[in-house]
Parts: sequence; C-alpha cells; structure tokens
Amino acid sequence: MKKFAPAFLMFFALCASGQDAERPRFSYGYSIGAEMQSLNVGLFSERPNGPYITSDQPGFGAGAGIWGQWQLLPVLHVRPAIQLHYTQNTIRFWADNGEVERRQYPFTELEIPLHFLLTGALRRMPVQGLIIFGGRLSANLATGRQNALMQLLPERLGLDIGIGASFRQGGWNIQPELIYSYGMNNVHDFTNSPYDWSVGRIFRDRLSLRISFSR
Repeated sequence: MKKFAPAFLMFFALCASGQDAERPRFSYGYSIGAEMQSLNVGLFSERPNGPYITSDQPGFGAGAGIWGQWQLLPVLHVRPAIQLHYTQNTIRFWADNGEVERRQYPFTELEIPLHFLLTGALRRMPVQGLIIFGGRLSANLATGRQNALMQLLPERLGLDIGIGASFRQGGWNIQPELIYSYGMNNVHDFTNSPYDWSVGRIFRDRLSLRISFSR
C-alpha cells in the first residue's frame, strides 16, 4: 500500500480545490466494470512436509452495481453502493505423492462498498480528477461451499483506494475509475482437512476497472 500513496498524492496535487457550483448535492447512478482477484496464500513452511496448496494466476470477472452520492464539502463526497461481482480463481492442491489437482473456486459476491471521493478540476482540461478511499463488506453467494479439499469463508472485508476522472458526455456524467481493494480478513476456513495444516492465512485482493454513469 505504501507504494500507491505517493502516486495518489501527486495525482491530487494537480487538481484545483474548486468545484462546479451547479453540481447537485445528491446524485445516483450505476456502474459496470472488469475485476481481477488474487489469492495470497501463506504457508507455514516454504516446502511443507505433506499436502499443501498454491494459488494459480489471478482470476478475472465482471461486476455491476448501483450507487448514491452525497456532497459533504465542496471537494468531498460520500458514496455508498450495492454491487454484484463474479470472479473465479484456481487453487492447486499438491498431494504427498507429488500429484497436482486444480480446483476452481467461484466467487459470486454481493458487496456493500462505502467510498469517499476527493474531487478537483484538472488544470486546462474539462474533467475532474478523483481520489477514492474507503472500504467494502462482501459475501460470497456461490453455492456448494466450493469443495471438500479446503474451504474458504464467504465473508470479505476490504480496504479500498483508487483514482479516477469525471466528465460530461451527451447529458451523462461518466466516471472511469481504477480501485484497488486490499483484503483485511483471513478467509481460510479451517475444517481439519489434510491441506489445512500447511496453510496459514489466505487473503483476497481485488483490482477493479469500472465506469460509473449518472445523469
């Protein structure tokens, strides 16, 4: 996270502190976008004696949602939302005999993010710059509890930070946004399976590229 902070501060330093006085204090709209999720697996040993797991490449998916936004200060807004996301990750299970089995883990998630937005007009450009920060709570609605080899908890708490821009086009206000969500809670569900004894914490991190629309 420390690597992202200087970039966000430099980005916002280019923004002016003023804001369009005609902008309403409340607005609402919807968003669509692409998602990338990674599973960060912590093993008790680099080469465990016995079965263990590793995470495959990041999983990709999509999401959509609706949101409402209130202006708190001339450059500060709060935006709660309800979103539905789908991603899928692959976990590799390494058995004692060296055989590897790949299992798909689907994530159909209902999310409630709460974001704060710092806005400012970019110099010499007809757009507003955005810095986004806040958090989200989500639950995985995928049925079947994944599989019997190892289970993951459905709940996820994320800490979010991102950047974006806002501009008018054909009567619509369009906001492309890039948001990184850092997984705060351990989603490893210990059920005393053979693989559980080599795995410590598992975190789910997300990167979202989305576009928000409002009138």
